[in-house]
Amino acid sequence: MSELNVSQMSRDDLKEAAADLGIEFHNAISTEKLAERIRAHLGEPAPEITQGEDLSEAGVNYEIVINTDSVDKQPVRVGVNGNMWTILRGEKVTVPKAVVENLSNAKQKIYDPRTMAHQEVLAYPFQIIREVVA
Repeated sequence: MSELNVSQMSRDDLKEAAADLGIEFHNAISTEKLAERIRAHLGEPAPEITQGEDLSEAGVNYEIVINTDSVDKQPVRVGVNGNMWTILRGEKVTVPKAVVENLSNAKQKIYDPRTMAHQEVLAYPFQIIREVVA
């Protein structure tokens, strides 16, 4: 396996890596297609969409949607006690309460370059559609 983490690379990083690896591409290629070509060149499989084990308390899960992002199109990976969930943006998924709590606690600071004031926002904005009782 290579040391490149293609799933976490920006478009510019993907272009640079492709050029370093000698992969030919047009500038109009989509980010996903470029990442796919790099993975194929490195002999790595495409990332699988996984679901962690059921950690729900008393059978309570939540149906959520992680908002799409014009810049970051990668799936969101959420870990709880060693279990990983890979959640596609813009699709409804059912997850345990612990995953919702982790998403709620994932924050980032946005700085205003003029005033250097910061605002804390969700790193992965999401909506809870409904509670799912098993």
